[in-house]
Amino acid sequence: MNMTRKLVHLVFVMTLLVTPLIASTGSAAGQKVTRRYPVPEHGTLELNVPTPWKSEVHKTRENMPPTFILNPAKGNDFQVTISVLWGKPGEQDFNSREKVRAFVEKDGQKLLPDIAEGKIVLQEIKGVSHSGYYYSVTDKAPNPGEYRYMTRGAIGVGNLFLNFTILHRVRDSQAVQDALSILREAKQSAK
Repeated sequence: MNMTRKLVHLVFVMTLLVTPLIASTGSAAGQKVTRRYPVPEHGTLELNVPTPWKSEVHKTRENMPPTFILNPAKGNDFQVTISVLWGKPGEQDFNSREKVRAFVEKDGQKLLPDIAEGKIVLQEIKGVSHSGYYYSVTDKAPNPGEYRYMTRGAIGVGNLFLNFTILHRVRDSQAVQDALSILREAKQSAK
């Protein structure tokens, strides 16, 4: 009986010690940092990215639209690619909700022969002052090492058009939810 009491006491003490550790780990995973990326002649794109994620910027030439690539701190469970585009001078509605929807729908239709779903189902993504669309699909026959799942779409932010691709290995990956959150919270600041 005394041994049982000691065991219960030990389990209770261990629970008290481990619970704050688990709680702090969970809240650390949810922390974000605002990363600012210059966009030639269009100010800065601000993205709230989970703190541990790595980011790279690719630009093919000076004054050309950049592409941002976000990856996990370790491993290759996912990859988020965000390509920034802008319209011609005076083209006010190039990133309107209707044009974004048409772009995403057309983009998805090209994939139909290679996806398991057989159709594209668009979902709306709403930001504070902007909106867009995306879809998620499964590759019918990925090669070894390739990502099986893809979430793709576009969203208008300020006077920018963000075209994004999220490649992931797990269907309902937390990384997809985090990436969509990044896009919902995206902001363009002045030059």
